[in-house]
Amino acid sequence: MSALAAFECAARHGSFSRAALELGATQPAISRHIASLEERLGTQLFERSRKGVVLTDAGRRFCEAVVTGLGIIRTAIVDASSGAQAEQVVIACSHDASQFFLLPRYEALQDALGENVTIRVLTFQYDARQLPLDPIADLVLAWEPRSEDQDYVVVCGEAVAPVCSPRYAATHAATLDRPVSTWGELTFLQQIGGATGSASWDDWFRIVGRPNTGPRFMGFDSYAYVLETAAADRGIALGLRHFIDPYLERGALTLVTDDFVEFHSRYCGYLTERGRNRPIAHSCLEFLEHCV
Repeated sequence: MSALAAFECAARHGSFSRAALELGATQPAISRHIASLEERLGTQLFERSRKGVVLTDAGRRFCEAVVTGLGIIRTAIVDASSGAQAEQVVIACSHDASQFFLLPRYEALQDALGENVTIRVLTFQYDARQLPLDPIADLVLAWEPRSEDQDYVVVCGEAVAPVCSPRYAATHAATLDRPVSTWGELTFLQQIGGATGSASWDDWFRIVGRPNTGPRFMGFDSYAYVLETAAADRGIALGLRHFIDPYLERGALTLVTDDFVEFHSRYCGYLTERGRNRPIAHSCLEFLEHCV
């Protein structure tokens, strides 16, 4: 379990040293955990360099399973430790939305619902059509509702702007100060097979213009990996407004342009059949509707 926790943390940060800081361990201890995992699995999980670490293809597949497994364990711990009379609301969303949208607003949501309410987050991959049936969620957050006749609220619209680390911005300042048509030397980080509604670089280029040469893309299975790789000085990413706030606040990422480009997709919340009969679910949805 310690090795899996070290692996998940290192994958999220793209750094063994930052994982050690979060877990209260030493960098050599994290390295030993990862090396032990790689030996047991018989495959390399990270590509290592002076700038940090990046998951290999095998590492990304393994990380998805580890994140899911650790999430189930954390949920079970919450369930086991909650009082029998405690009221619970279950929110289903993607792992990226859980990390980048819900977590920064978790304390405010808890205050709005009351300390006697347990908030449980059920994660699924990319699309609400893959929502697990057990346990049953009270409400779902996803890009667009399942059907137009379904009751839903719009949590936020889709707006993106390019972001990168301050170091990457300084290194490529001369290029970034010029029109997008001259950005061919940059590395563009993108999510492959992303969530329905998430804009791609091609969508953004159609609005602002495309580099005359290239561009060079680097793809990842998860939006979390895209942002972590950008924070590790390896390229520029499309930052989704209201999802990149934690990175901007701690200075890990900076906006390349001041303007966000708006698209038509909407991030929505809707109640499930179970949630429609529970006042606490309605209160939760009302909070999310007005939290940005």
